Amino acid sequence: MNKFRQFASALAIAASALLVAVPATAGVILSFGQVGGAATITGTANGAGTSTTITGTDVMITVTGIDAALGVPFNAFLTLNATSTSSALLVAGHVIQAFSGTFTITSLAGGGGTNFLYGGTSLTLSAAQPPQSLSFTSDVIPDLGTPTAMSLAFAGVTPPAHITGTTLASFSSSVSGTFSANTTHKVPEPASLALLGLAMLALAMVLRRRSR
Repeated sequence: MNKFRQFASALAIAASALLVAVPATAGVILSFGQVGGAATITGTANGAGTSTTITGTDVMITVTGIDAALGVPFNAFLTLNATSTSSALLVAGHVIQAFSGTFTITSLAGGGGTNFLYGGTSLTLSAAQPPQSLSFTSDVIPDLGTPTAMSLAFAGVTPPAHITGTTLASFSSSVSGTFSANTTHKVPEPASLALLGLAMLALAMVLRRRSR
């Protein structure tokens, strides 16, 4: 199994998922949703209220899109480990805190099997490149290009996100996510698929009229 790579991110936390903008040149290389709604992600504040860790181990997910020659959807396992590196701030009702850590999405539990995507770095847990540090590796995605964004949406945050001492308070949640990179091979977004469908329909209508 590849060694985990470090990532740094800004953590913006709310009871519902936040929208994360990615650069116009970015393409989605992998997207996933959690299997079931169980609270698989745990945030744990230390006793002094100065640091928080966010973990999820062997979380069963469904990969709904991937920039690889693989049929979707298919199940995989997500492992996430992140530790706060700054004090938490409350900005416009959202808890903002910097984290550093790793993630891996693999075919087998324990980080084994095929490495679908691995690397690192808001709820949402999100990062953009630049200014945060973000790196990806994969056994199956042929052209990762330059990582541009990562967004993990945490749903059902319990209790609602708040600050204890100087850090994010303990919580539990479920998770989904999207990863993007500057790559020539991109997973079409739903809107792109819809536009492509309309274009094909229009072309079919034109061809039909010409044949009459």
